[in-house]
Amino acid sequence: MSCLLAARTIASRISTNRRSCTTALAVVRNDPKREKFIIDLGKHNEAYLKYSEDRKSNVISLEHTFVPDAGKGMGLGKRLAQAAFQYAIDKQLMIKLECDFTVKYFKDNESKYKAYVTK
Repeated sequence: MSCLLAARTIASRISTNRRSCTTALAVVRNDPKREKFIIDLGKHNEAYLKYSEDRKSNVISLEHTFVPDAGKGMGLGKRLAQAAFQYAIDKQLMIKLECDFTVKYFKDNESKYKAYVTK
């Protein structure tokens, strides 16, 4: 193995390890005023899941998930979806899926969340 190839392999492994550590430390917070679940990525950059709540009908609509380029491929969308689903369960809200990403997340976890999703 050439020195250059070895250096690239090591650099790749370090980068991958940093990425997984960063994901593990990502904190999801709910900002009810903005109706968003947010992961702060620093430098005025954030990943978020936009929602709206209808307390009269006890429904939360998951409307849009956004992850900027700096956070792509790190599992941040999944972390946001997990937080939104758990919030709905804790607040005894039914979940309406309007966002393609949350639909995919639900399909991947249907057995866990089927009872909480409405049309």
